Amino acid sequence: MKLYIDSSAAVKLLRREQESEALRAFCIQPDVELFATDLLETELRRVAVRQELPQAAVTDVLAAVNVYELSRSAYVEAGMLTGANLRSLDALHLVGALRLNVDAVLVYDKHMTDAAVGHGFRILAPA
Repeated sequence: MKLYIDSSAAVKLLRREQESEALRAFCIQPDVELFATDLLETELRRVAVRQELPQAAVTDVLAAVNVYELSRSAYVEAGMLTGANLRSLDALHLVGALRLNVDAVLVYDKHMTDAAVGHGFRILAPA
C-alpha cells in the first residue's frame, strides 16, 4: 500500500504522542510504503529545533520515507488547487500526494484531513 505521510503523522514518529505506537506498528507492516515530499524534511527539522530533539532522529524518520522532490510546477499547481481555506503547506502536501498517486494519506491534522478528503483521498490515522 502506497501511503503519503503528512507532517502531522510523521511528527508522531519523531516524538512520543498518543497515537505514536499505533502509527509505528502500522508503518512497519511489510505492505506499507511511505511517501512524502521534501517539504516533510523542513517541517520535521523545524519541529526538532523547537522541541530540542536530535536532528539524527529526523534523519531516522526520513530514512523510512520515499521522499519526492517538489518541482517549480508543483508550487504553481498547489497555488491553483480548489478550496478557499486550503493552507499553503497543506496544498503542497496534496500536490505531492496527487503526483505520487498514493492509495491513501496518513494524517492527523483536521485541516489537512478535510483538504485531502475534499480532493478524493482516503484517510488513515492509526490510533
